[in-house]
Amino acid sequence: MRRRSSLKSKSRPVKVSSSQLSPTEQRNPRSLKLDRLPTTAAVRLMLQEEARVTRVLLRAEKKLARAVELVAHALGKGGRLIYVGAGTSGRLGVLDASECPPTFRTPPDLVQGIIAGGNRALRRSVEGAEDDPAAGAQAMRERKLTRRDVVLGIAASGTTPFVWGALREAKRRGARTILLCFNPHLVIPPAWRPDQLLAFDLGPEVLTGSTRLKCGTATKLVLNLLTTLTMVRLGKVMSNLMADVAPTNAKLRQRAIRIVSTLTELEPARAAAALPRYRWNIRETVRALRRGASSRPV
Repeated sequence: MRRRSSLKSKSRPVKVSSSQLSPTEQRNPRSLKLDRLPTTAAVRLMLQEEARVTRVLLRAEKKLARAVELVAHALGKGGRLIYVGAGTSGRLGVLDASECPPTFRTPPDLVQGIIAGGNRALRRSVEGAEDDPAAGAQAMRERKLTRRDVVLGIAASGTTPFVWGALREAKRRGARTILLCFNPHLVIPPAWRPDQLLAFDLGPEVLTGSTRLKCGTATKLVLNLLTTLTMVRLGKVMSNLMADVAPTNAKLRQRAIRIVSTLTELEPARAAAALPRYRWNIRETVRALRRGASSRPV
């Protein structure tokens, strides 16, 4: 009679792996003498490596366009975009999410950023947090995901357990899933595969393993692209102007005046006089001025 316990102990846990060493962990042959390079040469080397990022992303413009369309469709149907990451990846997700309300006047929960280890991890490392898939899943349960939502996991190596715990739970709840990583050698169990996989090969970092460099740059570019073009698709941009910017300080109020003046072809003084009457809502102000409304709010 077979002993089930022995069979179970021999079985390997299902997980995401890499068929070969991730580029994020390889040594860059162009920077082997980094510690001995003259400063000017080191600056040149770093900038040359960073320049590789946009070339790689441009070759994937169709994939990126599909990701924009997926997110725009979800948000247009009442869903949310939720970034999940650890370390630099998590911080960049939180950064992009935090900039959406002032830039596009979105509700604070429309685009969210989750970092392994919580808010404390934004400023200092929380050891072991990224290795906890259960915490990633719990973060999804706390946000009561629905089929309308999109969860975008950010993991430079592509194997971060916290991120995969979140993606698996999101998939279980019917949400759409995207993984952004910089390892083209991932081996993903079929049942775990995200709806869209954005896996770019940027090559090794100048400083081996320091994914705040090229990987960080690429992450910032991709997240900027996703949210900006999603908001364009949702009608929050007129021409190339922030039609829904929230003018919460003097600089942004001056920007709002310039936007209204540009869109209505009226003098800045008229735009400045009209905006307070419409609660500094640029779109409403433009609409009212274009139709010659009275000074009373619509």
